[in-house]
Amino acid sequence: MNFTKSARPVIMGRNGMVAAGHSLGALAGVRVLQEGGNAVDAALAAAFVMAVVKPEACGPGGDLFALVFMKKNGKVEAINSSGPAPANASIEYFRERGLKSIPTSGPLSVAVPGAVDGWLELHRKYGTKDLNRLMADAIRLARGGFALHLELAEAIEELSAQFSWVDRCFRQPIGAPEPGKLVVQKGLADVLETISLKGRDGFYAGEVADNICRTIQAEGGVLTQDDLKPTVAQWLEPLSTSYRDYLIFEQPPVSQGFMVLEMLNIIEGWPLQSGAINRADSIHYQVGAKKLAFEDRIRHLEDPTFGDPKIAMLISKKHAETRRALLNDVTRRPQMAARGLGGDTTYLCATDRDGNAISLIQSIFAAFGSRVIAGNTGVIMNNRLCSCGLDPSKANSLKPGKRPAHTLNTYMVFRDGEFFAVGGSPGADDQPQTNLQILHNILDLGMDPQTAVEAPRWSHQPGTPPRDQLPEQLRMEAGFDRRVIEDLRTRGHKVSVVDRWSFGSAKLIVRDS
Repeated sequence: MNFTKSARPVIMGRNGMVAAGHSLGALAGVRVLQEGGNAVDAALAAAFVMAVVKPEACGPGGDLFALVFMKKNGKVEAINSSGPAPANASIEYFRERGLKSIPTSGPLSVAVPGAVDGWLELHRKYGTKDLNRLMADAIRLARGGFALHLELAEAIEELSAQFSWVDRCFRQPIGAPEPGKLVVQKGLADVLETISLKGRDGFYAGEVADNICRTIQAEGGVLTQDDLKPTVAQWLEPLSTSYRDYLIFEQPPVSQGFMVLEMLNIIEGWPLQSGAINRADSIHYQVGAKKLAFEDRIRHLEDPTFGDPKIAMLISKKHAETRRALLNDVTRRPQMAARGLGGDTTYLCATDRDGNAISLIQSIFAAFGSRVIAGNTGVIMNNRLCSCGLDPSKANSLKPGKRPAHTLNTYMVFRDGEFFAVGGSPGADDQPQTNLQILHNILDLGMDPQTAVEAPRWSHQPGTPPRDQLPEQLRMEAGFDRRVIEDLRTRGHKVSVVDRWSFGSAKLIVRDS
């Protein structure tokens, strides 16, 4: 299958690499590598900076997932640091208030934040540099300011009229939110500095925790200091499956990472790597696999502590064979679309000279999360609780202490027992679809990393269960051949062409042996 190579050069290095959603994050990570830090040190430095320069997408008030490969122990580990529902958040609580679903913003949409626990646990287990060194760049940029970038400027412009704190914290200090203006976040700098000095007690206890809980309760929420006491981060066995000559690792529940593995298992039944499959056929098969995997997510994905998501079955080759037989049926089946939530996430990855690698994603879910900021702390709280449903008969229904199902997922690839690639993408329900396409590009089509990331992508909706009903559609970025689009339409796909770069900012590091 022919493809157009990127005109941009492939970035190469012999002693490590960092890919992040902002140049300042990547630069912070690279500095740490140059100082002798390992991949985890570099990823943490980048993650702290991303919490400052992408406050609309991630931060201490959000969640974190990561896959970690340390060459010395030779295994991939997963960390889930997504927070649970508060103890007083129950189906009955919301129903008594006449609510048919959990609000998508506001104090009732807030789950316990897990990102800080995730940062600290990664540092405890695998960090080699002092925490205050790894947080230094982030604290400096929060206190001294950084140049406003377009995505944050657009988010401020959109929401400052609706939420007074967005106006107070971001628009009033700088005036019109034009790219290049200096953004200062003194409250966030103080919180990060407190964490660097006191660790967990600098966020989940004391003055910061008081501010968080007092603000949320004053606005009608239920988060308490008791909810913040238990450690959120947990180390888990990652999921994995073979795909042709490769071994792919993904996040276990409550992440939707299983869907990437299920989709790979389904499309493995067609020779997508041989050149015998045309572009329209390839996309048709991948979209069908996506629809089947999302159906399984809706039926099964939830916190394993509260139910059985049947993951071993869902990522089995036998299940893929059964699902593959339904591809033509699922393509014709009418579906209703869900308006996507939680596209504001940031992903980063890092590798080092010793062969270690980390794949890390962090998020506050929607743009500016719950749209609740914790007093003068500068901590923007997540709205992750709205992922839960209020029907107790269905997977991912709300219960106190239960972790909501997550869109966040990351992958790692091995070949012949050796680390080969690491990657991921922000984008809510576009995440697994983007990850599938990037993996297809590098594993089946042999694209270099830059070309694989830049190649036009598609996104099929619906994804997760709908709140607002919209027509089903297969959105395709400009750049696909017109004949491919027309071929897909004749197969029943409701295709619409959208702008380039509409579906997330994928990151990818590949090892050239």
